[in-house]
Amino acid sequence: MRPGYLASLVSLAVALVMVGVVAAVGTRISHPEPEYIVELSDDSLVEVEVEEGDPLGELALLSLESPGCVHGLPSGDLGEMNVRGLGQWEFGSEGRTPYFVYEFEEPGTHTVECTEEVDGGLALAAESIDAAETRQQIWAVTALGVPTVAVLLAIGLALATFLRSRKESTARPPQH
Repeated sequence: MRPGYLASLVSLAVALVMVGVVAAVGTRISHPEPEYIVELSDDSLVEVEVEEGDPLGELALLSLESPGCVHGLPSGDLGEMNVRGLGQWEFGSEGRTPYFVYEFEEPGTHTVECTEEVDGGLALAAESIDAAETRQQIWAVTALGVPTVAVLLAIGLALATFLRSRKESTARPPQH
């Protein structure tokens, strides 16, 4: 067997292994438990201090179940909540999901009050939701890209080997 055909078979084997990995793992991957800036449990009221010139940015509320929580701004108004990433990702072995994203930009004491039981906490959105989106995109490109490239490589190697064999056989002078 020519080395080109052997390389083509190896490439097809890589594609099949990757398809098997994707079938076993699935197209959705789990994500590590983020570091919580504030942990929440039970019916809780927590205060988060934001220093002048050092905003925390967006904090994601992750919990096992949808909590009833409100974000109080230092001005006394209620903060807006964003539902970016709502139930889209699972974090840690227990499968906490993001429910709300709050802005912690305004200096002063912010409050988060939950009227229902919460099992989770507040984590930086960039390190939880945004990182999960990036990991998922990398996994999707890998899951689709590796088998595709491997199959195309296998076809290319087999075709090149076939054409080379054909060229070599036609280049030989006829034997008398």
